[in-house]
Amino acid sequence: MADYRHIMSLLVRGYSYREVQALAGCSHRTIAKARQILNAEGFTTDEQIQALTAEDVDRLFTDGRKPTPGAFVPIDIEAVVAARIGRKKPPLKVLWARYLETPADGSARFYGYDRFCEIVSEHVRVHDLTSPITHVPGRTMQVDWAGTRMRLTDPITQETSNVSVFVASLPYSGMIFAHGFLDEKMAAWCDAHRRAFEYFQGVSQVVVPDNASTASNQISRYEKARDVNQSYAAFLEHYRTAAAPTKAASPKQKANVEAGVKVVTNWVIHYLAERRFASLDELNEAVAERVEMINDRTPFRGEARSRRAWFQEAEQPELMELPEQRWQPVQWRKARVSRDWHVQLDTVKYSVPHRHAGQLLDVRIVGEQVAILADGDIVATHPRGTRRHGFVTDPVHAPAGYEDTSLLWTRAYFLRQAAKVGPHTVQAFTRLLDRMKIEAQGYRSCMNILGLGKGNNRRLLEQACGELCGQDERIQISYTALKNRMAALRAAHAERPAADGGQRSAGMPAAPPPGHRDTSKAHLGGIAEFSLEALKRPAGSGDENGADRA
Repeated sequence: MADYRHIMSLLVRGYSYREVQALAGCSHRTIAKARQILNAEGFTTDEQIQALTAEDVDRLFTDGRKPTPGAFVPIDIEAVVAARIGRKKPPLKVLWARYLETPADGSARFYGYDRFCEIVSEHVRVHDLTSPITHVPGRTMQVDWAGTRMRLTDPITQETSNVSVFVASLPYSGMIFAHGFLDEKMAAWCDAHRRAFEYFQGVSQVVVPDNASTASNQISRYEKARDVNQSYAAFLEHYRTAAAPTKAASPKQKANVEAGVKVVTNWVIHYLAERRFASLDELNEAVAERVEMINDRTPFRGEARSRRAWFQEAEQPELMELPEQRWQPVQWRKARVSRDWHVQLDTVKYSVPHRHAGQLLDVRIVGEQVAILADGDIVATHPRGTRRHGFVTDPVHAPAGYEDTSLLWTRAYFLRQAAKVGPHTVQAFTRLLDRMKIEAQGYRSCMNILGLGKGNNRRLLEQACGELCGQDERIQISYTALKNRMAALRAAHAERPAADGGQRSAGMPAAPPPGHRDTSKAHLGGIAEFSLEALKRPAGSGDENGADRA
């Protein structure tokens, strides 16, 4: 059945008969009849056409053969609409099948499926049961992951791995972007946004994702409210945009990208399902070709122009410009400031203002830049350190009198502690502190070395310091070097043979021979030895006869 409303709408917008015939799929005779009605009724605008009800269209295009409305079984339109509201809604074909089971008189007929759908659609349109969203060019970009995944196949082992497809859509023009990733983690999520911005050659004012953990976090375990997580917010801040995640249940704010996901699933993922891809680059090349086909395909939205034409004409000029510097991955960590006013990341130590000593701070690593934050404010920035166990220190962060013992530990303090261990330890600490450009940088190592001498290990620490200091002066004294030297000394003591031919650890007494019982210190006496007089007797004194019991 011809859609006369659509045909008249195309005619009043100035389309030729040939164009209308291609877009509406109707005959030349049907178009001529629609033109005749337009001229007779004086319709000149598309608003007049859209204001017509289904009954008006039936009246204008009646051919005299239509039965009267009473000859059809009426549709329970309210029940149909109620069934179509909610998550688990049956398709219209199922509802039409239920309608065919409605009891009816012998003379009444049932509506066909096409007419059934028209009546339901007209009722929804007239009663405004939907709330369409009006999109502004360049305002939003909606993003989501496609539910259906693609696959990579190893050409040698034939093992397969899943590929998640990211989809971005601009609602106003319908422009689509898609790209495959090996996972859906934060790094891939942000990189996908960057690629979408660069593909559209601009940035939208707002990004609308769903409520996945890569986009938002639950503010409290006792509340359902969510907020944009820190890493995602920092990425969007670089591009001068923001995110507005949808609600958790039945989101309706990203319907356009849901339609885009369906298009990508059908025309990209399913279309390429029979192809075997050995690498992610090969897969994304094929995906990019299919995306270009989708964006250039016509007609689109009932007009003889493509998504790209809509985009270039009205939306691309409204997008914000890309930043000069491309986004780089961001890492977030936490580190506690030690007494030497440095935080340690991996093996490198970075200075912060001394007033933050002892506090737990946030550290943001962006490419080769390290930023240290306290309560959300940046308190220190450094280039990424490259030397293992090195220091990256800004002298401004040091306290004014950092050499004063009243503020921080000093050389004299650690040399006094080293003197309690031995002279070789003092020599080792002196060499360690002399090597540092800023003396306070060696305080942490001195404290760690003193920890090696705790318990019964002082003698071993002194011996290790003596051996290291007795070698070439170019050998650096460090915590790791002393720890390894002490481990070697322990192993050497353990391998030293004992007097009985066995091996024992240093300082351990020789084991007694089997069956031997040591009674050299046993004291034998009778019941008199437990009397009050015996207890008052000095130790080692003899009995009445002057003889000691032994």
